[in-house]
Amino acid sequence: MNRQYLTGCLVASLALTLGACTTPGAIRPPGDSTAKAHEIDTRSSDQLPPAVVRVYAGDSLRIVRDSQLPLRPEEVPLTQFTVRSDGSFSYPEVGKVDAAGRTPEEIADDLGKRMTGIYKEPRVTVNIAESPGNRVMVGGAVRTPNASFDLAGIATAEQAIVASGGLLSGADPHHVALVRLDDKRRYQVYFFDYANLLQPGDGGGRQPIALQRGDILFVPKSRIGELVDSMDLYVTQLIPFFHGIGVSANYQLNNTSVPVQQVGGVK
Repeated sequence: MNRQYLTGCLVASLALTLGACTTPGAIRPPGDSTAKAHEIDTRSSDQLPPAVVRVYAGDSLRIVRDSQLPLRPEEVPLTQFTVRSDGSFSYPEVGKVDAAGRTPEEIADDLGKRMTGIYKEPRVTVNIAESPGNRVMVGGAVRTPNASFDLAGIATAEQAIVASGGLLSGADPHHVALVRLDDKRRYQVYFFDYANLLQPGDGGGRQPIALQRGDILFVPKSRIGELVDSMDLYVTQLIPFFHGIGVSANYQLNNTSVPVQQVGGVK
């Protein structure tokens, strides 16, 4: 069995392996039926997942009682509380209050009910005073992957993708994923077609996809993009190995034919 035959078998085996695998950075969307079940129509507002302000660990909450009565001498005029790493904080005369994953309004309603037997006017107003985690992330096939943006400047999914430099040429614009925490603190995934960005909706306009803190946008690669990455891996990492055993490959741009292989310096 000669060297040329062994080398040919090695090249064929590696090519089949590359064809069956994707690069580590490539994450494929689920099957068509699954993706369709979670697809949202950006031209119809009632299909968009609502953007809700929720409290996260590390937030500072400003809590003010709605009572117009003056404070009693034994009352401590505390107004700001930090949510601990376990998602809770302690409130005077009430004790531990679960906060993470809840809205400020839900926390205020909970406090009001628990203070009913303590104060004549137990109602409170809760606002997020400081939110260090008020960010969204964008990853996948964009020009600036793993970017994070403050919601004070980026409010929609479209703005976040543009701020990340836009989509790469190998991206799949039809299955952009929006990963969002629900009220039970579980991730829900929605898919939308970014390619329809310029398509008018009902009434001649489109409903923007509003973001909420903690959202993750992921742009998957298309199958062509995965193939290009596999070929790039072949060229940049495997060719030096082939050179070590006397094999090289010549590629012609804009030519879809099989690369010309040279074995032992002979075409």
